[in-house]
This record gives sequence, structure tokens and C-alpha cells, in this order.
Amino acid sequence: MYLCIDIGGTKTLIALLDKDGKVLHSVRFATIADQNIFYDNLLQQIRVNFVLSNIKAISIAMPGIVKRNQAIWLGNLPWREFDLATLLKNDLGGSFPIYVENDANLAALSEAHLCKGRTLYLTLSTGIGGGIVEDGHLVKRYSDFEPGHTEYIWNHEKLEWEDIAAASAINKKYGRLVSEIKDTDIWHDVTNRILLGLVPLITSLKPDRVILGGPLGLMLDNYRKMLRKGLATELPAKITMPRLHAAKYHDLSVIYGCYYYAKLKQARR
Repeated sequence: MYLCIDIGGTKTLIALLDKDGKVLHSVRFATIADQNIFYDNLLQQIRVNFVLSNIKAISIAMPGIVKRNQAIWLGNLPWREFDLATLLKNDLGGSFPIYVENDANLAALSEAHLCKGRTLYLTLSTGIGGGIVEDGHLVKRYSDFEPGHTEYIWNHEKLEWEDIAAASAINKKYGRLVSEIKDTDIWHDVTNRILLGLVPLITSLKPDRVILGGPLGLMLDNYRKMLRKGLATELPAKITMPRLHAAKYHDLSVIYGCYYYAKLKQARR
């Protein structure tokens, strides 16, 4: 059994998966901004809802920079130097290892673990995260890849890309969820916001495919043709157009990434 924890900017999902990757049980709760209150809540949720006697590993996804199995910085949460693995190890005991990795890296791993070539994964949700996978493996040199925090000029203002093109930014701009958008003109605007950061990423990384996750990834069919047209116009002639896909695991991409990551780490022990 594998206990997988997806800590997002607004919600946290805990899921128990069997050895074959089947979700047996899950719970979801709000992510609290206070680091200590969040930890107490997480610990209680684990103790109340899960039996840990047959756990092979706990795998945790966190939305920020992870170094040495510890979250150093989390962009949309006011947490710093959060050594969650050690805290859980001390409170839960057990002989199982606890692994921590960036959430977008794990989502990328789940979505592209069977893909050949290079995959650029982007999640457009509360913020914009990303991961890069080559031939089914995370690329170490891109382990702290944080595309959402790159700054661009938008409407004469310098902003981070996620403040321009994340699903939360679109929700704020138009006063509705992206799933509720029907207006073609709005989707044109959304497309231009995504292209702002996507074009330089494709130009520099030259991926074979781009996979979009998060709420905007789910809505890809609404703007796929616009996005391809924009890429065809804006990409340099020498850059091959990558294939565009929506994330297949949707809101479970990170959970499955936790599972695959734990399996890979276990195999190397």
C-alpha cells in the first residue's frame, strides 16, 4: 500500500493506493495557510482515516521548491523550511520511508511515465507549475522548474506568468470559473495569456509534447485550435510544433505521480 498526499494551494488530497495503483480510499480537506495548523490537521486526517500497518511508503507532493526531501519554499503558501517528512516520521513512526517532491514534477511523471522523448507538463490552476520528463523519467536539472514565476509584460505591467494565465487569474478577471466560460472572445484572451509563457518555453525546451493540467487543462478542447494557431504564428521556424494534450488523470495526476515516484524510489533502495 502507498499513502499519497497532494498538498495544493487551496486543498489537500490524501489517497491510499494498492500495489497496482488502484485508489482504495481518499479524503480531501482545505489547505490552511498557517503551517502549524495545517500540519495538525494533516496528522489528524491520516490517523482518523487510514491504517498504516501495511504501508510501503508515504509519498508527498508539495507546491514549491523541494530540496533534500524538504520543502524549502512554497510559492502560493507562506511556508518556509517545512520538513514535513521528519515531522510525520516522528509522529507516525513506522518502518516505511517518506518521500517529498514538487507537485508539478510528480504530475508530469504520472502523465508522461510511458512517453518517449521529452514532455513538458504544465498545470494551470491556483498558480502555474511545471515538470519535464524525458523517456519516462524526471529530468534532474529541471527539478526546481518554476515557470509560473517568470515575469512578463502584460497590459503595460510587469507580472508573473501565473498572475496572468493561471486558472485563478482567469477566474478573477472574468468573475467565473473557467469551466463556466462559453464566450469565444474570452477563450481568445485566455489563449494569448497562455501563449505569453508557452512560446518561450517551447522555444528553449523543444518538447515533443505539451500536456496541460489543472482546470485550464481540462478545458483544452475549448481553445486547442486557437493555441495551435498561435504557436504556428509565434514559434521560430526551426522549432517543431509539439503535440498538445490535456492531462488524462485530471485532478488525480499528482496522486498517481506520488505513487509512481514512490515505486521508483523503492526499486532503487
